[in-house]
Amino acid sequence: MRYNQLVTQYIKAVSGFFFYLLGVGFFTAYLLAFNGMGGAWPRWWMEISDLPLTLTACVYGGISLYLSILQPDKHSKIAAAVIGIPLFAVFLFSLALNFWDVL
Repeated sequence: MRYNQLVTQYIKAVSGFFFYLLGVGFFTAYLLAFNGMGGAWPRWWMEISDLPLTLTACVYGGISLYLSILQPDKHSKIAAAVIGIPLFAVFLFSLALNFWDVL
């Protein structure tokens, strides 16, 4: 395997781990808040973890899609841009929704 593929696989593994970890934490916090348990902590966790969860979802999903459409031992900057630009826009939109006071 080439160095780029090893780095890509490593980033995918790390982002996948954090995606599932944050997802389970978010789901647990939602269940606790919905059932009125845990006080203010579950709502605080859901306010704090939404952007990291969105970021890890974009990275993990983007790398997974990129690796699934390419042939082994190939690299395409065009495919990376076609996948990366919309995912970056989704993350910026989430960032704007999170910090924009108008909404």
